[in-house]
Amino acid sequence: MVVLLAILVCWLAASLVNAENQRHALMTKQCQDRVFKEEVDKMCLLTVRSREHWWQHLGYGLGHLTPEK
Repeated sequence: MVVLLAILVCWLAASLVNAENQRHALMTKQCQDRVFKEEVDKMCLLTVRSREHWWQHLGYGLGHLTPEK
């Protein structure tokens, strides 16, 4: 049971890191389409690294539970 719980926590942390990475890339406009400036390059969202380390995404995601105003 402990092993399953540890796997679940790791999976949720990886999902949070991925979502926060994409959210930060969208907020800082790192994945704008080159032709259509108002659109988002979806291939960029799959490969972007919007912060230097994964733990920065995890820390931000765990510390900021409500959206910024």
